[in-house]
Amino acid sequence: MAKEVTNPVALKRLETILAQLRDSTPTTPSTLNEVRWDGWGYTDTSIFINDDGQVEFAGNRYEEIFPAARIMPSLRAWAEDKVGLDVNRKAPRNIAPPRIKEGSEVMHTGFLESMAALKIPVNVDPIARVRHSHGQTCGEVYRLRTSAVFDRVPDAVIWATSHELVEHVVAAAIRHNVVIIPYGGGTNVSNALTCSDKERRMIVSLDMRGMTQILAVDKENMTAVIEAGISGLELHNQLRNRGVTLGHEPDSWEFSTVGGWIATKASGMKKNVYGNIEDIVVNLTMVTPAGTLTRSCNVPRVAMGPDAINMALGSEGLFGVCTRVVFRIRPLPEYQLYDSILFPTLEHGVKAMYDVTRAGCIPASIRLMDNTQFQLGQALKPEATNPLTAGLMSMATKAYVTKIKGFDVNTMCAMTLLFEGSKGQTDRYQKQIHAIAATHGGLVGGAENGKRGYFLTYVIAYIRDFVMDYYFLCDSFETAVPWNNVTAFMANVHQEIHAVAAANQVTTKPIVMGRVTQVYETGACVYIYYGVNFFGVADPLKLFFAIEQACVDVMVRHGAALSHHHGIGKHRKKWLPQVVSVPALKAIEGIKGAIDPTNVFATNNIIDT
Repeated sequence: MAKEVTNPVALKRLETILAQLRDSTPTTPSTLNEVRWDGWGYTDTSIFINDDGQVEFAGNRYEEIFPAARIMPSLRAWAEDKVGLDVNRKAPRNIAPPRIKEGSEVMHTGFLESMAALKIPVNVDPIARVRHSHGQTCGEVYRLRTSAVFDRVPDAVIWATSHELVEHVVAAAIRHNVVIIPYGGGTNVSNALTCSDKERRMIVSLDMRGMTQILAVDKENMTAVIEAGISGLELHNQLRNRGVTLGHEPDSWEFSTVGGWIATKASGMKKNVYGNIEDIVVNLTMVTPAGTLTRSCNVPRVAMGPDAINMALGSEGLFGVCTRVVFRIRPLPEYQLYDSILFPTLEHGVKAMYDVTRAGCIPASIRLMDNTQFQLGQALKPEATNPLTAGLMSMATKAYVTKIKGFDVNTMCAMTLLFEGSKGQTDRYQKQIHAIAATHGGLVGGAENGKRGYFLTYVIAYIRDFVMDYYFLCDSFETAVPWNNVTAFMANVHQEIHAVAAANQVTTKPIVMGRVTQVYETGACVYIYYGVNFFGVADPLKLFFAIEQACVDVMVRHGAALSHHHGIGKHRKKWLPQVVSVPALKAIEGIKGAIDPTNVFATNNIIDT
């Protein structure tokens, strides 16, 4: 154990403090016990091969997708055909509790004594520390599954329970030259939580999930004051009980927190009605080493010079830690409706999305899945309670779509729609969209398919963890692309991934699928999902990172954003100078130096610090 003290008296004092900490480790929040430390999602939820050799979804969650049966009879055959998955060939996996590499820890006696004096609990348990050292990239999860010993991780974890506690922790970190890395839901996919092995100061993970209160709801001014540690789903449920909604629903909202949304500059699937995070933040409070950043007025707009509140959005823990936010809220919608439309090809679907945007009839959410993702959605359908009837319906539907309408099952794609608002507006928008879709060969697929398409988003990461057990690595990325580059970008990413795999002698073709998830007047947000069978590959992560690099290079060439809503982190930091001008980068560096001169928040996200 590396320590900042070496004389015997100080060393003895440190050992005493550590012994007391281990004897009085704070109770882990119950929500944390429900979530995996080495993968995605709830501990009671997973995908597995049952005794009959079929793919089954364990647990009782996600009833919207699995209302009765939880067996997916088509998935195994589809995966074997598409990606060469072999369920009889399981990848090795470390199942031992994580250990910390000896000599990698840094404990600061003065800081720990400050926490003890303030009666602030500190957790030094290895599992807690490893849990707080990673997000949800494929590379991070692969390392969690294959490593027994971990190098540089947070040296301690502190649970934030109030704004005042956070101020005390930051003040102590300044006094004792300790690093703080804010932690929310741990759902980031940008390596934002990775600790630098060059950092020789003590690193503290400040977990914000003890701050989950709705401090105020003002229905006259339609604002709500929210603590930063609450998850999106819990916030939604609590606000709904008060007759209002935030309307911000990112795919990660079961676990991601308000503070994480601020840090990454998040986007929710219903942004067309409710706005992105920058549209709904009225004010926020952020603890920085220079003091607490906020505004004295909660007003809809200000013109008071460059806005520090906007500066905090997307700052990724670089400047400080957000403790509470004043949000704009809305009344609960009068009406909600799901819908879906099939198109002959992706190109037809993208043109329809473009025309919907131009016509101004954009619903709360509109998404377009390409053919491969559409096929995956079909393969994920659970076993029906009445197999005979379900089979007949499936055959009848397929015959109608392919034989009568002439759709090719290998090119067709699906649009999913979610309408929220008044019944009258919903009816008008739906009729307009159906009319636009018809001009592009669209075929209405109905509400149930639309609803299922949205809820399938919540199981994608469980699939990633499942197939990793069978020598398959997969991940996703998102970007914003101008309209004139959407289809070309998706096609070029597909080609590039296959080229990298072929150059590395991968025998099974990789899988690539995409969807358009958000629309704007000037472009769209595009997601790409990709995966590769790594059986027989000497260095799977080297191959996977080569694919990732090729994908980002395509983004830059097509004038796409490095991220639409996930952020930069460390994952895409090296490309930032190619897409952001030097003065802009210097401005970020200047703000960092002004409010955090000793680099307490040494996250190393966005820029090197």
